[in-house]
Amino acid sequence: MEIKKNIVVMGAGYGGITAALRLAKLFRQHPEYQIHLIDRNPYHTLKTQLHEAAVRKTEISIPIKRIIRRQNIFFHLGEATRIDPIQHVVSMEDGTLPFDYIAIALGSEVNFYNIPGLQENCFPLQTLEDAQQIYKYISKLCTHAASEPVEERRRDMLRFVIGGGGLSGVEFAAELADHAAKCIRSSHVNPQEVEIIIVESGSRIVRRMDESFATHIHKNLLEKGVKIIPKSKIIGRTPDTATLSSGEVLKTKTLIWTGGIRIGELARESGLKIGQSGRIIVDKFLRAEDYPFIYAIGDNALAINPITGKPVPAAAQFALQQGRLVAHNIYADIFAGVRKPYHPKVLGEVVSLGRHLAVGWLALPFLKKITFVGFLGSLLKTAVQEKHVFLLRKESRNWITY
Repeated sequence: MEIKKNIVVMGAGYGGITAALRLAKLFRQHPEYQIHLIDRNPYHTLKTQLHEAAVRKTEISIPIKRIIRRQNIFFHLGEATRIDPIQHVVSMEDGTLPFDYIAIALGSEVNFYNIPGLQENCFPLQTLEDAQQIYKYISKLCTHAASEPVEERRRDMLRFVIGGGGLSGVEFAAELADHAAKCIRSSHVNPQEVEIIIVESGSRIVRRMDESFATHIHKNLLEKGVKIIPKSKIIGRTPDTATLSSGEVLKTKTLIWTGGIRIGELARESGLKIGQSGRIIVDKFLRAEDYPFIYAIGDNALAINPITGKPVPAAAQFALQQGRLVAHNIYADIFAGVRKPYHPKVLGEVVSLGRHLAVGWLALPFLKKITFVGFLGSLLKTAVQEKHVFLLRKESRNWITY
Protein backbone atom coordinates (compact mmCIF):
# COMPACT_ATOMS: atom_id res chain seq x y z
CA MET A 1 0.00 0.00 0.00
CA GLU A 2 1.30 3.43 -0.97
CA ILE A 3 2.18 5.65 2.00
CA LYS A 4 0.50 9.01 1.55
CA LYS A 5 2.19 12.35 2.11
CA ASN A 6 0.43 14.39 4.78
CA ILE A 7 -0.44 18.07 4.79
CA VAL A 8 -1.75 19.03 8.22
CA VAL A 9 -3.88 22.05 9.13
CA MET A 10 -4.13 22.76 12.85
CA GLY A 11 -7.31 24.60 13.76
CA ALA A 12 -10.71 24.89 12.07
CA GLY A 13 -11.30 28.60 12.57
CA TYR A 14 -11.70 31.06 9.71
CA GLY A 15 -8.16 30.66 8.37
CA GLY A 16 -7.76 26.95 9.09
CA ILE A 17 -11.01 25.73 7.53
CA THR A 18 -10.37 27.91 4.47
CA ALA A 19 -6.85 26.54 4.08
CA ALA A 20 -8.00 22.93 4.43
CA LEU A 21 -10.78 23.31 1.85
CA ARG A 22 -8.53 25.11 -0.62
CA LEU A 23 -5.82 22.46 -0.20
CA ALA A 24 -8.36 19.70 -0.83
CA LYS A 25 -9.41 21.52 -4.00
CA LEU A 26 -5.84 22.05 -5.23
CA PHE A 27 -4.79 18.45 -4.53
CA ARG A 28 -7.93 16.85 -5.94
CA GLN A 29 -5.93 15.33 -8.79
CA HIS A 30 -3.10 14.21 -6.48
CA PRO A 31 -4.39 11.31 -4.36
CA GLU A 32 -0.88 10.64 -3.06
CA TYR A 33 -1.41 13.64 -0.76
CA GLN A 34 -3.79 13.51 2.22
CA ILE A 35 -5.11 16.67 3.88
CA HIS A 36 -5.56 16.42 7.67
CA LEU A 37 -7.50 18.87 9.84
CA ILE A 38 -7.13 18.95 13.63
CA ASP A 39 -9.48 20.78 16.00
CA ARG A 40 -10.64 20.35 19.60
CA ASN A 41 -14.25 20.92 18.55
CA PRO A 42 -16.38 19.04 15.99
CA TYR A 43 -17.68 22.32 14.58
CA HIS A 44 -16.54 25.55 12.92
CA THR A 45 -17.56 28.62 14.95
CA LEU A 46 -18.61 31.88 13.31
CA LYS A 47 -16.70 33.87 15.91
CA THR A 48 -17.69 37.27 14.57
CA GLN A 49 -21.22 36.45 15.77
CA LEU A 50 -20.38 35.34 19.32
CA HIS A 51 -22.09 38.41 20.78
CA GLU A 52 -25.35 37.36 19.09
CA ALA A 53 -25.21 33.83 20.49
CA ALA A 54 -24.42 35.16 23.97
CA VAL A 55 -27.55 37.31 24.09
CA ARG A 56 -30.18 35.80 21.79
CA LYS A 57 -28.96 32.26 21.11
CA THR A 58 -28.26 32.63 17.39
CA GLU A 59 -26.92 29.45 15.76
CA ILE A 60 -23.27 30.20 14.99
CA SER A 61 -21.65 26.79 14.57
CA ILE A 62 -21.40 24.50 11.54
CA PRO A 63 -20.49 20.80 11.98
CA ILE A 64 -17.09 20.18 10.39
CA LYS A 65 -18.24 16.82 9.00
CA ARG A 66 -20.81 18.66 6.89
CA ILE A 67 -18.26 21.17 5.60
CA ILE A 68 -15.70 18.53 4.57
CA ARG A 69 -18.19 15.98 3.27
CA ARG A 70 -16.86 14.32 0.08
CA GLN A 71 -13.50 16.07 0.50
CA ASN A 72 -10.05 14.51 0.77
CA ILE A 73 -9.81 15.82 4.33
CA PHE A 74 -9.31 13.55 7.32
CA PHE A 75 -10.61 15.20 10.47
CA HIS A 76 -8.98 14.57 13.86
CA LEU A 77 -11.09 15.60 16.86
CA GLY A 78 -8.65 16.51 19.60
CA GLU A 79 -5.76 18.74 20.54
CA ALA A 80 -2.21 18.81 19.29
CA THR A 81 0.23 18.80 22.18
CA ARG A 82 3.52 19.30 20.33
CA ILE A 83 5.03 19.83 16.89
CA ASP A 84 8.41 18.23 16.23
CA PRO A 85 9.85 20.22 13.29
CA ILE A 86 12.94 18.00 13.12
CA GLN A 87 11.12 14.66 12.88
CA HIS A 88 8.12 16.19 11.04
CA VAL A 89 5.63 14.79 13.55
CA VAL A 90 2.62 16.28 15.35
CA SER A 91 1.83 14.76 18.74
CA MET A 92 -1.82 14.51 19.73
CA GLU A 93 -3.61 13.15 22.78
CA ASP A 94 -4.19 9.80 21.11
CA GLY A 95 -1.02 9.36 19.05
CA THR A 96 1.23 11.01 16.49
CA LEU A 97 0.80 12.17 12.91
CA PRO A 98 3.74 12.57 10.50
CA PHE A 99 3.59 15.54 8.15
CA ASP A 100 5.31 16.94 5.07
CA TYR A 101 3.76 20.39 5.46
CA ILE A 102 1.84 21.95 8.30
CA ALA A 103 -0.26 25.12 8.67
CA ILE A 104 -0.78 26.41 12.21
CA ALA A 105 -4.13 28.19 12.58
CA LEU A 106 -4.99 27.57 16.22
CA GLY A 107 -6.43 31.00 16.94
CA SER A 108 -6.08 32.63 20.33
CA GLU A 109 -7.05 32.27 23.97
CA VAL A 110 -8.40 34.67 26.59
CA ASN A 111 -5.80 36.84 28.29
CA PHE A 112 -6.70 37.66 31.87
CA TYR A 113 -3.42 39.57 32.42
CA ASN A 114 -3.06 38.03 35.90
CA ILE A 115 -5.68 40.46 37.24
CA PRO A 116 -6.56 39.25 40.75
CA GLY A 117 -9.87 37.38 40.86
CA LEU A 118 -10.75 38.04 37.22
CA GLN A 119 -10.56 34.56 35.74
CA GLU A 120 -12.59 33.07 38.59
CA ASN A 121 -15.29 35.74 38.60
CA CYS A 122 -16.02 36.73 35.01
CA PHE A 123 -17.55 35.45 31.81
CA PRO A 124 -15.06 35.48 28.92
CA LEU A 125 -16.43 35.75 25.38
CA GLN A 126 -14.03 33.81 23.19
CA THR A 127 -15.66 30.47 22.36
CA LEU A 128 -19.07 29.03 21.55
CA GLU A 129 -19.19 27.49 25.04
CA ASP A 130 -18.56 30.95 26.54
CA ALA A 131 -21.46 32.41 24.55
CA GLN A 132 -23.79 29.57 25.58
CA GLN A 133 -22.88 30.01 29.23
CA ILE A 134 -23.54 33.77 29.09
CA TYR A 135 -26.88 33.18 27.36
CA LYS A 136 -28.08 30.78 30.05
CA TYR A 137 -26.98 33.16 32.79
CA ILE A 138 -28.59 36.26 31.28
CA SER A 139 -31.81 34.39 30.50
CA LYS A 140 -32.38 33.80 34.21
CA LEU A 141 -31.29 37.23 35.42
CA CYS A 142 -34.39 39.24 34.54
CA THR A 143 -36.70 36.77 36.23
CA HIS A 144 -34.58 36.74 39.38
CA ALA A 145 -34.29 40.54 39.41
CA ALA A 146 -38.05 40.98 38.98
CA SER A 147 -38.67 38.90 42.10
CA GLU A 148 -35.96 40.59 44.21
CA PRO A 149 -37.69 42.98 46.68
CA VAL A 150 -34.57 44.94 47.70
CA GLU A 151 -33.78 47.71 45.18
CA GLU A 152 -30.03 47.80 45.88
CA ARG A 153 -29.74 44.07 45.22
CA ARG A 154 -31.79 44.43 42.04
CA ARG A 155 -29.48 47.17 40.79
CA ASP A 156 -26.41 45.04 41.53
CA MET A 157 -27.97 42.14 39.64
CA LEU A 158 -28.78 44.37 36.65
CA ARG A 159 -25.43 46.17 36.47
CA PHE A 160 -23.40 44.61 33.66
CA VAL A 161 -19.73 45.54 33.37
CA ILE A 162 -17.90 44.78 30.13
CA GLY A 163 -14.12 44.76 30.34
CA GLY A 164 -12.75 45.97 27.02
CA GLY A 165 -14.09 48.46 24.49
CA GLY A 166 -12.82 46.71 21.38
CA LEU A 167 -15.00 45.17 18.69
CA SER A 168 -16.25 42.25 20.83
CA GLY A 169 -17.04 44.39 23.85
CA VAL A 170 -18.89 47.04 21.86
CA GLU A 171 -20.96 44.55 19.86
CA PHE A 172 -21.87 42.62 23.00
CA ALA A 173 -22.85 45.82 24.86
CA ALA A 174 -25.14 46.94 22.02
CA GLU A 175 -26.75 43.51 21.74
CA LEU A 176 -27.23 43.38 25.51
CA ALA A 177 -28.82 46.84 25.55
CA ASP A 178 -31.42 45.71 23.01
CA HIS A 179 -32.07 42.55 25.02
CA ALA A 180 -32.35 44.51 28.28
CA ALA A 181 -35.05 46.71 26.74
CA LYS A 182 -37.03 43.59 25.85
CA CYS A 183 -36.38 42.11 29.29
CA ILE A 184 -37.64 45.29 30.98
CA ARG A 185 -40.93 45.12 29.09
CA SER A 186 -41.57 41.43 29.73
CA SER A 187 -40.46 41.27 33.38
CA HIS A 188 -41.70 44.72 34.49
CA VAL A 189 -38.23 45.74 35.67
CA ASN A 190 -37.61 49.46 36.23
CA PRO A 191 -35.45 50.60 33.28
CA GLN A 192 -33.59 52.98 35.59
CA GLU A 193 -32.22 49.97 37.46
CA VAL A 194 -30.50 48.44 34.43
CA GLU A 195 -26.93 49.62 33.82
CA ILE A 196 -24.48 48.52 31.11
CA ILE A 197 -20.92 49.83 31.51
CA ILE A 198 -17.94 49.44 29.17
CA VAL A 199 -14.53 49.88 30.81
CA GLU A 200 -11.87 50.70 28.20
CA SER A 201 -8.18 51.26 28.90
CA GLY A 202 -7.70 53.52 25.87
CA SER A 203 -8.93 57.05 25.31
CA ARG A 204 -11.72 55.79 23.03
CA ILE A 205 -13.55 52.61 22.09
CA VAL A 206 -12.74 50.49 18.97
CA ARG A 207 -9.31 52.11 18.67
CA ARG A 208 -8.58 50.09 15.52
CA MET A 209 -11.23 52.02 13.57
CA ASP A 210 -11.07 55.59 12.30
CA GLU A 211 -11.94 58.16 14.92
CA SER A 212 -15.03 59.29 12.97
CA PHE A 213 -16.43 55.74 13.12
CA ALA A 214 -15.55 55.41 16.79
CA THR A 215 -17.47 58.64 17.42
CA HIS A 216 -20.53 57.25 15.60
CA ILE A 217 -20.34 54.07 17.65
CA HIS A 218 -19.87 55.97 20.92
CA LYS A 219 -22.92 58.14 20.16
CA ASN A 220 -25.11 55.12 19.30
CA LEU A 221 -24.10 53.29 22.47
CA LEU A 222 -24.94 56.32 24.60
CA GLU A 223 -28.35 56.50 22.92
CA LYS A 224 -28.89 52.87 23.90
CA GLY A 225 -28.11 53.76 27.51
CA VAL A 226 -24.63 52.23 27.59
CA LYS A 227 -22.13 54.04 29.84
CA ILE A 228 -18.49 54.18 28.70
CA ILE A 229 -15.55 54.66 31.09
CA PRO A 230 -12.40 55.38 29.03
CA LYS A 231 -8.77 55.52 30.19
CA SER A 232 -9.46 53.02 32.94
CA LYS A 233 -8.54 49.40 33.57
CA ILE A 234 -10.06 46.66 35.70
CA ILE A 235 -7.35 45.83 38.23
CA GLY A 236 -9.27 43.55 40.60
CA ARG A 237 -12.40 41.44 40.74
CA THR A 238 -14.45 39.76 43.43
CA PRO A 239 -17.82 37.97 42.99
CA ASP A 240 -19.56 41.29 43.72
CA THR A 241 -17.19 44.10 42.70
CA ALA A 242 -14.85 45.30 39.95
CA THR A 243 -12.05 47.63 41.02
CA LEU A 244 -10.82 50.15 38.44
CA SER A 245 -7.38 51.71 38.08
CA SER A 246 -8.97 55.07 38.93
CA GLY A 247 -9.84 53.70 42.36
CA GLU A 248 -13.54 53.48 41.59
CA VAL A 249 -15.24 50.27 42.72
CA LEU A 250 -18.21 49.09 40.67
CA LYS A 251 -20.69 46.84 42.42
CA THR A 252 -21.67 44.13 39.98
CA LYS A 253 -22.34 40.42 39.91
CA THR A 254 -21.83 40.26 36.14
CA LEU A 255 -18.54 41.01 34.41
CA ILE A 256 -18.08 40.05 30.75
CA TRP A 257 -14.40 40.01 29.80
CA THR A 258 -13.43 40.92 26.23
CA GLY A 259 -10.26 42.75 27.22
CA GLY A 260 -7.55 40.80 25.47
CA ILE A 261 -6.25 37.66 23.80
CA ARG A 262 -3.04 35.70 23.94
CA ILE A 263 -1.53 33.00 21.77
CA GLY A 264 -1.09 29.51 23.24
CA GLU A 265 2.37 28.16 24.05
CA LEU A 266 2.39 25.27 21.55
CA ALA A 267 4.53 27.03 18.92
CA ARG A 268 7.03 28.33 21.47
CA GLU A 269 7.30 24.94 23.19
CA SER A 270 7.83 23.32 19.79
CA GLY A 271 10.90 25.45 19.13
CA LEU A 272 9.47 27.93 16.63
CA LYS A 273 10.64 31.53 16.75
CA ILE A 274 8.09 33.75 18.47
CA GLY A 275 7.61 37.50 18.19
CA GLN A 276 5.34 40.02 19.91
CA SER A 277 2.11 38.79 21.46
CA GLY A 278 3.34 35.20 21.16
CA ARG A 279 2.80 35.08 17.39
CA ILE A 280 5.02 33.01 15.09
CA ILE A 281 7.63 35.00 13.16
CA VAL A 282 6.93 34.41 9.45
CA ASP A 283 8.43 35.55 6.15
CA LYS A 284 6.50 37.28 3.38
CA PHE A 285 5.11 33.90 2.26
CA LEU A 286 3.82 33.19 5.83
CA ARG A 287 6.44 30.49 6.44
CA ALA A 288 7.89 30.08 9.94
CA GLU A 289 11.46 31.30 10.25
CA ASP A 290 13.97 28.43 9.68
CA TYR A 291 11.18 26.00 8.79
CA PRO A 292 9.93 26.51 5.20
CA PHE A 293 7.52 23.56 5.53
CA ILE A 294 5.68 25.18 8.47
CA TYR A 295 3.19 27.96 7.76
CA ALA A 296 1.19 30.13 10.17
CA ILE A 297 -2.24 31.70 9.66
CA GLY A 298 -4.39 34.32 11.40
CA ASP A 299 -3.78 35.09 15.07
CA ASN A 300 -0.80 32.71 15.08
CA ALA A 301 1.13 34.51 12.33
CA LEU A 302 3.13 37.66 12.98
CA ALA A 303 2.40 38.74 9.41
CA ILE A 304 3.81 42.15 8.50
CA ASN A 305 2.03 44.56 6.22
CA PRO A 306 4.75 45.41 3.66
CA ILE A 307 3.33 48.91 3.14
CA THR A 308 3.07 50.01 6.78
CA GLY A 309 5.72 47.72 8.25
CA LYS A 310 3.29 46.94 11.08
CA PRO A 311 1.81 43.58 12.13
CA VAL A 312 -1.49 42.67 10.50
CA PRO A 313 -4.31 42.76 13.09
CA ALA A 314 -5.96 39.56 14.29
CA ALA A 315 -9.22 39.70 12.33
CA ALA A 316 -11.35 37.23 10.40
CA GLN A 317 -10.91 38.91 7.01
CA PHE A 318 -7.10 38.60 7.24
CA ALA A 319 -7.25 34.99 8.45
CA LEU A 320 -9.41 34.09 5.44
CA GLN A 321 -6.95 35.75 3.04
CA GLN A 322 -4.01 34.00 4.68
CA GLY A 323 -5.73 30.61 4.60
CA ARG A 324 -6.17 30.83 0.83
CA LEU A 325 -2.61 32.09 0.32
CA VAL A 326 -1.00 29.37 2.45
CA ALA A 327 -2.85 26.66 0.51
CA HIS A 328 -1.56 28.16 -2.75
CA ASN A 329 2.01 28.42 -1.46
CA ILE A 330 2.12 24.84 -0.16
CA TYR A 331 0.91 23.64 -3.57
CA ALA A 332 3.52 25.85 -5.27
CA ASP A 333 6.27 24.47 -2.99
CA ILE A 334 5.44 20.89 -3.91
CA PHE A 335 4.98 21.35 -7.64
CA ALA A 336 7.68 23.97 -8.28
CA GLY A 337 5.19 26.76 -8.78
CA VAL A 338 5.53 30.42 -7.87
CA ARG A 339 4.82 31.31 -4.27
CA LYS A 340 2.85 34.50 -3.63
CA PRO A 341 3.88 37.01 -0.96
CA TYR A 342 1.22 38.13 1.49
CA HIS A 343 -0.31 41.55 0.90
CA PRO A 344 -3.23 42.17 3.27
CA LYS A 345 -6.34 43.66 1.70
CA VAL A 346 -8.57 45.68 3.97
CA LEU A 347 -11.98 45.02 2.48
CA GLY A 348 -13.85 47.08 5.06
CA GLU A 349 -15.05 46.95 8.64
CA VAL A 350 -18.50 46.62 10.16
CA VAL A 351 -19.46 46.96 13.82
CA SER A 352 -22.85 45.61 14.84
CA LEU A 353 -24.76 47.84 17.24
CA GLY A 354 -27.68 45.56 17.93
CA ARG A 355 -29.95 43.48 15.79
CA HIS A 356 -30.90 46.16 13.23
CA LEU A 357 -28.11 48.69 13.50
CA ALA A 358 -24.46 48.80 12.46
CA VAL A 359 -21.68 51.19 11.45
CA GLY A 360 -19.19 50.25 8.77
CA TRP A 361 -17.44 50.88 5.49
CA LEU A 362 -16.48 49.01 2.35
CA ALA A 363 -13.36 49.59 0.26
CA LEU A 364 -13.87 50.84 -3.30
CA PRO A 365 -11.41 51.14 -6.21
CA PHE A 366 -8.93 54.04 -6.26
CA LEU A 367 -8.52 54.12 -2.47
CA LYS A 368 -12.11 55.25 -1.93
CA LYS A 369 -14.63 53.83 0.48
CA ILE A 370 -18.36 53.92 1.08
CA THR A 371 -19.81 54.35 4.57
CA PHE A 372 -22.88 52.62 5.99
CA VAL A 373 -24.64 53.76 9.15
CA GLY A 374 -27.83 52.40 10.72
CA PHE A 375 -30.04 49.80 9.11
CA LEU A 376 -27.97 49.76 5.88
CA GLY A 377 -24.95 48.98 8.03
CA SER A 378 -26.75 46.00 9.57
CA LEU A 379 -27.59 44.71 6.07
CA LEU A 380 -23.90 45.00 5.19
CA LYS A 381 -22.96 43.08 8.34
CA THR A 382 -25.41 40.30 7.44
CA ALA A 383 -24.05 40.19 3.89
CA VAL A 384 -20.47 39.83 5.16
CA GLN A 385 -21.47 36.97 7.47
CA GLU A 386 -23.43 35.17 4.77
CA LYS A 387 -20.59 35.57 2.29
CA HIS A 388 -18.31 33.47 4.51
CA VAL A 389 -20.85 30.62 4.67
CA PHE A 390 -21.37 30.91 0.90
CA LEU A 391 -17.61 30.62 0.30
CA LEU A 392 -17.42 27.58 2.58
CA ARG A 393 -20.09 25.92 0.46
CA LYS A 394 -18.34 26.97 -2.75
CA GLU A 395 -14.92 25.67 -1.65
CA SER A 396 -16.37 22.36 -0.45
CA ARG A 397 -18.80 22.05 -3.37
CA ASN A 398 -21.33 21.26 -0.67
CA TRP A 399 -24.55 23.18 -1.26
CA ILE A 400 -26.68 21.60 1.46
CA THR A 401 -27.82 23.91 4.23
CA TYR A 402 -25.32 24.09 7.08
